[in-house]
Amino acid sequence: MKQRLSVIMASDVVGYSRLMGIDEKGTLSALKLHRHELWDVKIALYQGHTIKLVGDGMLTEFQTAEEAVLCAIEIQSEMQKRNARVPGDRRIEFRIGINIGDLIFEDDDVYGDGVNVAARIENVAKPGGIAISASVRDTLGKRLGIRFEDVGEHALKNIERPIRIFNIIVDDGAEGANPEFIATPKPAVQSVGTRLGPEFSPNRTLLYVSKFSNLSGDPDQDYFAAGLTEDVAAGLARFSRLIVVAQQPPSEQQHAESIPHYVLEGSVRRLGNRVRVSANLINVSGERIWAEKYDFDLIDIFHIQDELSRSIPAALSVKIEEAERQRALSKPVTSLKAYDLYLRGRHLHQGSSQEDVRLARKMYLAAIADDPEFPRPYIGLAWIELRKLKWNEIVEIDTALATASALLSKALKLNPIDADTHWALGVVHLWRGEAERAVACYERARELAPSNCDLLAEYCDALGYLGRLDDAVRMGELAVRLNPSRPDWYLWDIAAAKFLSGKYLEALSLLEKMAELGPAYRLLAATYAQLGRLEEARQAARELLKVNPDFSIERYSSRAPYLDKTLMAKYIEGLRLAGLPE
Repeated sequence: MKQRLSVIMASDVVGYSRLMGIDEKGTLSALKLHRHELWDVKIALYQGHTIKLVGDGMLTEFQTAEEAVLCAIEIQSEMQKRNARVPGDRRIEFRIGINIGDLIFEDDDVYGDGVNVAARIENVAKPGGIAISASVRDTLGKRLGIRFEDVGEHALKNIERPIRIFNIIVDDGAEGANPEFIATPKPAVQSVGTRLGPEFSPNRTLLYVSKFSNLSGDPDQDYFAAGLTEDVAAGLARFSRLIVVAQQPPSEQQHAESIPHYVLEGSVRRLGNRVRVSANLINVSGERIWAEKYDFDLIDIFHIQDELSRSIPAALSVKIEEAERQRALSKPVTSLKAYDLYLRGRHLHQGSSQEDVRLARKMYLAAIADDPEFPRPYIGLAWIELRKLKWNEIVEIDTALATASALLSKALKLNPIDADTHWALGVVHLWRGEAERAVACYERARELAPSNCDLLAEYCDALGYLGRLDDAVRMGELAVRLNPSRPDWYLWDIAAAKFLSGKYLEALSLLEKMAELGPAYRLLAATYAQLGRLEEARQAARELLKVNPDFSIERYSSRAPYLDKTLMAKYIEGLRLAGLPE
């Protein structure tokens, strides 16, 4: 028997027996189509897992309440559109209920209070509607801008305690939609595939992924183009800062003007034994901000698909974040909301001056003041503490780690599947000397965001400290390959692993490619020293002290989380030969 706490979504068809009596074959065919084209796709996009099918009913498990609710909103909004031209007596409408509770798996079946309550809440939901428990409502808070209708406490069948239930207001404006369930005062919450109004404020970026065109002239290649589109969309959906819509963007001018969004378009062309995939990223103004062509030999088409499903999401996430930061920087501070404040703070945090860091902290705190339930500013504040250690600043290490850990715990509570939170927790455990826990956090982060290039480069740094030098180099080189706009610190992390492997010339080659070394002058000084180029080592040491006047060898050696202290010995030797202060 296995038991775990989960978010459970229960659903079934309204009036299923009546529909079967009218047209059994047509009802079954339509239901199968809805599940294949809509339910399965949306559940997969939101990392859900269908755990039980019973006739017209379904139980689905999600990792977070946010994912379950957004998935449900998408499904119900799309069903309104699908039913718009269907005669009223033939419409397939679903009820959905969502609850947080225990799941118990035994004898190939699922039980538990969480399942029972979800099923009973679903029975209370309106046709075409979504009902949730108070536990789900409290977990969501105001993060998504969703409007709720409090329908009070209900005594549910076979449930001992009364359950307070809320309806989620779904507003799609589709012709023929149930008027009882359409809110008119203001547009509804953002969600993938729904109509997004001017009050859309998700603290995330909206990206439409259009179906890749097959330009090969060979209909047999349609499957490759369709499969590539699905893989890229699924890869992008794993970046918590993106809301991914696997469809063409709406054509309404009002939407285009009011909602910042991006569109990924692409095509696939087979040329003899070669495959060319083209991809373009277009912003809300219709400007192309990124384009790339990928050429492969047609040896293993599934390998090609796998490679592209990693490289395109990685490149896009970088370009979108760059574009979003520039958008935020172009606005006056007085008009910024939580997401833009966070983006501006992140931009400042990439600088090396103390003034930049001070302003970044100010932006993060302002973002939290605007939206205390937005997790990313807490992660930004945690990184400010962690960077003090990585850059060898004067700080009490236990205090810095405790502060970072508390901030990350808050972020984790707000969003348990944000890869950046698990990544930063990995750094905390690394610097506490907890190697196994550090690796577990990094691996969890990679599960959540396998194409996050910054994460891969940072993992390279951690693996170097842990003495897994070959793995570190491979991880760092993957980050460089996936990120065409890689920042210089990627090279620093790879160079550190090369240095620790005794490959000083290879380390030097990487460091010399950096436009601004900043704290990396530390590694450059040690590298020159180990190569016997002492004058250049001393010059690099002088540059390091301009960046970090308080640097000391003793502080670095006592803090740095090397698992194998013999690896650190040559580094310390190089720092001493370069003349850095003890």
